[in-house]
Formats: sequence, C-alpha cells, structure tokens
Amino acid sequence: REQREMPAMFKPVVLLGAFAAAEAFMPAAPLLSANRGVARRSPAISALRMQETPIKLTPQLFTELDKDASGTIDANEFKDALSKMGGAREVDKIFARADVNGDGEISYDEYVRLMNMDKFGDEEGGNTFVRSAKNIGLLKSDTVLGYTAMVGNKGFDPLGLAGEGADETTLNNYREAEIKHGRLAMLAAVGWPVAEELQPKIAALVGKQDLLVGGQDAAYERVPSVLNGGLENISPAFFAIGIIFSAAVEFLALQWGGKVEEGEYQPGDLGFDPLGLYRGKEESVRYDYRLKELNNGRLAMLAITWYAFEEFVTQRSVLANAGIGQ
Repeated sequence: REQREMPAMFKPVVLLGAFAAAEAFMPAAPLLSANRGVARRSPAISALRMQETPIKLTPQLFTELDKDASGTIDANEFKDALSKMGGAREVDKIFARADVNGDGEISYDEYVRLMNMDKFGDEEGGNTFVRSAKNIGLLKSDTVLGYTAMVGNKGFDPLGLAGEGADETTLNNYREAEIKHGRLAMLAAVGWPVAEELQPKIAALVGKQDLLVGGQDAAYERVPSVLNGGLENISPAFFAIGIIFSAAVEFLALQWGGKVEEGEYQPGDLGFDPLGLYRGKEESVRYDYRLKELNNGRLAMLAITWYAFEEFVTQRSVLANAGIGQ
C-alpha cells in the first residue's frame, strides 16, 4: 500500500521517544536508589558537606566490604575495613552520611548515594536532578526526594506527592505502584502493535470475529480501547481473568509488603525471576537491573499513552503511522 509521510505534529514526539529510549538503555550511572529499610526520619547530614571519604568508593569495594554477602554493610564490617585502610577516624562521620534510614546498615542503594555525594556534594544526597529541580522551583525544600536513596529519583514530582508529611514508607508505596504500572505498560507497548498485526490473521485462521475496529483496510484497523471504542465486543471472560490475576498479584504484594518495615522487601520484588537474571547476582548488577526496569517502564507508560491518542487523532493504526507492516 502507499506509504504516507508522518504528520509533522508527530515528528517532535518521535524524536523525544527516541531520546527517552536511548536514555532507558544506557548503563546505570550512580544515581539515588531505593532503601531496603524505611525508618521514618530525616537524615542529619547537612553539616557534613563535601567531606569526602578517605578511600575510593567503587562498586567492587562494596562487594569486598560485604563479607557475609547479605547485600548490606553493617557497622562492624565498615569499621573493620576502614581501619585496615587507614580511615578509622572517619568511620562514624562516613556512616552517618551513608545510613539514610538509620538502621545501622548501608545498603547498596545507600552506598551509591554516598558515591554521588563524594562526587557531587552532600546537598540532596548528591542527586543533581533533585538539586536542579529545587533551584528552579519545581520541588519544595521539604520534599523527601531531597534525601532519599531511592533508585531512579529524577526529582520529578509536579503534584507534590513527596512533599510535607511524606516519608520513605509513603515513597515506597508510590514506587510499588509505579513499578506495577510500568510492567503492565511494557507488556501493552508490545502487545498493542502485535495485536493489530496478528489478530485479524489468527481470527481468520480459526474462523472467529475480527475484534479490531475501523473497517476492512488494515491501515485503519485499531485495537479496541476507550478512545477507539469496540470494548463491548470483548468477552467478559477476558476482563474476569484480568481481574482475578490482578487480585492474585496484589494479594502476594500485600503478603510481602508487611516486611517493608523490617527492611526485607524491595518495592516490586515478587520473587519472579524464571531466567535467574537477578537472584544471586552482585548488588551492583541487581541495582543496574532495577534502574533499567524502572526507566523502561516509564518509557512504556509514555508510549502506551501515545498509542491511544495517536490512533484517536489519526484514525490509523500504530503500525500504519510508523510505516510498518501495512
């Protein structure tokens, strides 16, 4: 079929999506990360500005200091290591800077934060994104984003949800929801165009109704959605299965969620790792995977929103608008 040039109004969005995709797949730079514990207090570190640690902090060093492979460095491990490296006098100060939640241990997430503080200064835990957002007035001074060690903290909080009254427990609940929506969006971002390509062929093969909306021309056939319409043609059994599956996942999350206060639960970690990509890996690798999942989930949420509005405006399928397979 004849290929149509992409409408000019969509080109900036495509460029923005390409930039976001590139950022999502970049190697994880030392950013703020999620704490294993969520004690409700603000850190007393503002008086320790730019007090660099007496040793070079690296991801490899964390593995060496974590002698029991627990995923955290306790006070004894930390003091023993620094004493051997000639930094015994600075142990208490360094530990105070690193242990954000005051649980007496330094998680890898807090360790990454400490590396950032050594590099960029102690304000906002070394997070330059948060620092910039505060400087231009996008974040309030009392925001929990200013000191948290949560992975992927870009200082983006236009609704002020992490402002006055919020703490790390609140932030972990938000992160739990963000990860779930990101995972669902990643599945949908792939499933939407795949459905538009394969559903008519499969329906014809098994002699069932084509559920896509928009007519006989493949370029105008679109998946059912709130904006596209056609949801009334979907079997109620499909929605029932979706509700049951969601309820089961939420029930599992609630069982694990009770361990947040004990510092034993990472938001979004439901133990699903069939390929063994996460379990048993070094903390630096696990941190990198968490950041990549978060970035790709955020990109997918933007993508799936764009799919819906793009098809509503153009009345053409995502694949047709991209010039693929139509």
